Amino acid sequence: MILTLPDLITPEELVLIKQKLAAVPFADGKATAGELLHAKKQNQQIPWDHPVMKDITNLVMQALGRHDAFMSAAQPRRLAAMLVSRYGPGMAYGSHVDSAVMGAPHHVRSDVSFTLFLSEPDTYEGGELAFEVAGSEVSFKLPARSAICYSTGQLHRVRPVESGERLAVVGWVQSLVRDPGMRELLHDLSTARELLVGKEGVERSLELVNKCYSNLLRRNAEP
Repeated sequence: MILTLPDLITPEELVLIKQKLAAVPFADGKATAGELLHAKKQNQQIPWDHPVMKDITNLVMQALGRHDAFMSAAQPRRLAAMLVSRYGPGMAYGSHVDSAVMGAPHHVRSDVSFTLFLSEPDTYEGGELAFEVAGSEVSFKLPARSAICYSTGQLHRVRPVESGERLAVVGWVQSLVRDPGMRELLHDLSTARELLVGKEGVERSLELVNKCYSNLLRRNAEP
């Protein structure tokens, strides 16, 4: 499941994050890439253990916590890691899946990844976040303050930045629900429930409930 989160943070929070980043030097992103990904990862980043990340992490986690769709889709248990990434001209991150376990020395399984865009899309060329879905590629380049979350096991890449600067907060959380398919079913049921409570969108509610029923039966029935 790939879910977009429009306006995750406020304009004031975006300004605050950028102010905190203004005087912080970025390091080579290869430092947190496994050996197999060194050739694919060309970016700069501020790692999760840098002092400035404490305030940024708290701000972003509070924003995620007040976003009902994220809470429903991710079922977050704890944060695995968070960093700020920067891509300039010629930088990219080739096709990969994110690490399954993060946060040394206290290892945490990563189930759900998210990217919070800090740069407006018209300030840089390229840099789309692209996912491999059913043999084709789907790409996103969201407005600043908006985010996208997806299963950590999803194959994805950041296309080369041709000009400008692409700045983003990237994070990973451990979910209460390990299985991504079950998380999606639960999210669909939650969405249907909210629609029914409001007595709006009844037809859409029935579609989601029927989908959940059929998929749950398929997972559990053993004729």
